[in-house]
Amino acid sequence: MTEMPEQDPRDGLPDGGLIEEGGPEVESRRAASAAFEIEAEPGSAAALRDAMDPANQSLGEALRLSYRILQLGILALIATFLFSGFQSVQEGTVGVKTLFGAIVGDPGDEQLPPGLHGYWPYPIGQIVTVELKRPVAVDAAFWPEYRRGATTLEEATDAADLLKAIEPGKDGALLTADGDLAHVQIQAEYVVEDPVSLLRAIRPEMLPQIVRLALERGAVAAVARITLEELTEQRDAPALSIRDDAQAVLEELACGVRIASVTLPVRIAPLAVRRNFASVQTKREEVKSFVERARQEAATTLTAAAGQTASADLVRLIIEYENALTLGNQESADEVLDRIGQRFAQGDVGGEAAMIVARAEASISARRSALSKEARRLQGLLPAYRENPQQLVRQLWLEAVRSVMEDSEAEVFSVPAGLALIDMSLDSSPDIMQLRRRAELERKRREADAASLSLQPFRMDSRNIMINQAGRRLERDASGGFGRE
Repeated sequence: MTEMPEQDPRDGLPDGGLIEEGGPEVESRRAASAAFEIEAEPGSAAALRDAMDPANQSLGEALRLSYRILQLGILALIATFLFSGFQSVQEGTVGVKTLFGAIVGDPGDEQLPPGLHGYWPYPIGQIVTVELKRPVAVDAAFWPEYRRGATTLEEATDAADLLKAIEPGKDGALLTADGDLAHVQIQAEYVVEDPVSLLRAIRPEMLPQIVRLALERGAVAAVARITLEELTEQRDAPALSIRDDAQAVLEELACGVRIASVTLPVRIAPLAVRRNFASVQTKREEVKSFVERARQEAATTLTAAAGQTASADLVRLIIEYENALTLGNQESADEVLDRIGQRFAQGDVGGEAAMIVARAEASISARRSALSKEARRLQGLLPAYRENPQQLVRQLWLEAVRSVMEDSEAEVFSVPAGLALIDMSLDSSPDIMQLRRRAELERKRREADAASLSLQPFRMDSRNIMINQAGRRLERDASGGFGRE
């Protein structure tokens, strides 16, 4: 007897008979699968389908779960890709927008200020950040290698050997204009003024190395134009020259970068000669100090001699006068001497020269007054002289002798009459002359003090102040009272 095959519940269903998860059919199918019995003949299609039914269901569920996870992953990747276009520009930097590697934006608007900015994600677009300011150091390019375990410059100088030559490739050095070698270290700082030009010229990550190479080239060119002494003694000129030469290199690249500052913290002669060179430098500094002190003393002396304003003109005229005398040009020397006198007569001459000029003018005035007085006296004696010349001369002679003899400091020597025809030269004792001079000065001082006391005005004190009464009273007989005690 042939049994009819039982109809498959999946017949007539879409998607190969797969039933949606969670429906009533699935629940009934799961319950039926638990008590499933194969009644068909072995090897028939129905029997095979019934045997594979649990595996198909599990595979379908796994595929649906994987598809959902894949969808979520794709959505997450798309969101991440879109949000990756947001980029933060830090302080001290600027951003430049690029689209497929090309800079976009109107001229002058290509740059982005610091902050968070949204743009096309990479590799479609990119915000390239550029650091605006950065220090650069050239420490080893022109510096010697320390030997014998030295770790500091002083130790390396002490360990240096005059017979040990500088090795190219190991010891860096610069060649100066006078053929000497020098070692320097360079500290610099550059500023990016045009980030757009920088991105069009070079890659930003290469900029520090390019600036360092430009500084090295500038140092070679600048030091080759000066001597070792100028390199070590001049304060700012070598660094400025290096900056200018390095800036010229960067301008050739048109990268929009400017070197803001360059300093040379260390610049020395080769280590083997640095010790002796340092002693020479010390002596030079001492000489500079001596010269500066001499100039200050000269300025002080000239100012004290003729004043600060007129001293320079007077020194120039004196040098001109000495040159004229040296050349034997007397007329020119007299002309310059006359100009010197005119310069001394100007009002801006001060110091000792002004005092000397004032004393000279006072002496001239006094001499003119004395001569005028003497001229008037002689003019008054002229009629008497015309009447009796001998009598007037004798009278004048006696008056001169009397004035000499009446002088308290005059010394009179008496000699025997027989020695009247002998010429004698007698000098007073220096000690006696000094005593007389001091006595005379003391006498004049006392007279001056007495004169100053006599000229002091009367000052009323409390005893001289009388309320409602006359002050400074005297007795009728002048025997007492205020002012007579």
